[in-house]
Amino acid sequence: MHKRHQHHLRLALATATAAALTGGLLTLAATTATAAGSTHAYKADFNGDGYGDVAFAAPYAKVDGKGMAGYVAVVYGSSTGLNPAKRTVVSQNTTGVPGTAEVEDGFGRALAVADLNGDGYTDLAVGAPGEDVGTDVDGGSVTVLWGSSGGLKNGTTVKDPAASAHDQWGRGLTAGDFNGDGRADLAVATGSSHAYVVKGRFTASGTTGGTQKITLPEQALFGIDAMKAGDTNGDKKADLVLTYRARLDSDRSGSWSKGVAYLGTAAGPDTAAGRPLNGGTSIALGDINGDGYDEIALGNVFAKEDDHSGSLGGKVTVIRGSAGGPVNGDAPMAELTQASEGVPGTDEENDGFGGSVSIADVNGDGYGELAIGVPFEDIGTKEDTGTTVVMAGWSLTGGRSPISQDTYGVPGAPESMDYFGSDVLLSDVNKDGHPDFTVAATFEDEGVGAITALLGSSGGITTTGARSFGPGSLGQSRTYGSFGTNLIG
Repeated sequence: MHKRHQHHLRLALATATAAALTGGLLTLAATTATAAGSTHAYKADFNGDGYGDVAFAAPYAKVDGKGMAGYVAVVYGSSTGLNPAKRTVVSQNTTGVPGTAEVEDGFGRALAVADLNGDGYTDLAVGAPGEDVGTDVDGGSVTVLWGSSGGLKNGTTVKDPAASAHDQWGRGLTAGDFNGDGRADLAVATGSSHAYVVKGRFTASGTTGGTQKITLPEQALFGIDAMKAGDTNGDKKADLVLTYRARLDSDRSGSWSKGVAYLGTAAGPDTAAGRPLNGGTSIALGDINGDGYDEIALGNVFAKEDDHSGSLGGKVTVIRGSAGGPVNGDAPMAELTQASEGVPGTDEENDGFGGSVSIADVNGDGYGELAIGVPFEDIGTKEDTGTTVVMAGWSLTGGRSPISQDTYGVPGAPESMDYFGSDVLLSDVNKDGHPDFTVAATFEDEGVGAITALLGSSGGITTTGARSFGPGSLGQSRTYGSFGTNLIG
């Protein structure tokens, strides 16, 4: 197998199987590609100062000598953007946080934000799907870190309602008010064909409003790949979107990446009437065409040979929202590759176009821009350095030039296997009304990981005032850990 293709395949498979890569693990942010910019999505303001904050994970970082135990970090927003000097770093060895940092826990493999206890501060839910629970190897855990005027502090475990039925509790997380009662609920993916909605309100003692089990339409080969919430039909109840990989007919080899949307109802997601969707490894929800309904963007990094619903260099399928919910059928709103009109670049094998997606109205024209990560794009002779594309809202036929570490004004330089664009986030962190652009390069410096923070403006994303930081800027060791895996804000 060609070395470059081998890297791509292993990293892509990590979205579903947490396969080994270069002596460690790397997840392509499949479970957390954020629905930033959705008019119905929760925003992160952990300290209640009015500035948006961003949470990052380093799920494969060593903590007190425990390899791949993982930690999460919050960098707080300010009038000038993200300020690494204002941060909170949390692991399972932090005072007040349940559990203990252990080898291969993967604390931070999934993140979700919402005011889960209704006190006015955003809380952060953290998944650690590799956590051993007693004798249950990889049983998994979910911890809520509580927001406060001083930022995140203390935590509470979210109980697994069916621990014996699956492993990897906390493989994926997303939050939304799925039953419209005004309280935030938490959806939790597992390593099986099931997810659970844990209903609000959450308390520090661990009580919740109960749980709802969700079973996928068919068996998932590796568990749930990605999940995200938004409002596709404008009824003020969150809808739940899931993707997974299913086997082809028994007489054929290979698998399909498939998806399903469950509309919110007074009883929670309507599991009796799931809407079949295209599959993918990343999901974002937001209003692209300005009609008040969230669209669903599904990024799929797989090539045809690895996924029968894949494409040469990756693709993003956009499904229109409507009063009746997502409109898919045989005519999605858009199906984008790097061969599509207005998309910068060239459609090349295993570029990973769609490795991450995010939606928000950056320039204030009423239409949500679509940010797309292309983490395996080559730049010159540098393999897999990565890039990003921001497509204009409404038509999705026009985009600015790609933004990479080869772009004037962007800190750093393109290097092989940086994976710039492995996660992307559009969210307003300086309170000017224009969502800003945060980009992860999770394999920067051979797996240390780094973040690039760009500001939004009425003219779109600008490199003026750009910042770059990594674990060293946050007082953490600059060693392998994939800092920047999962961005949420």
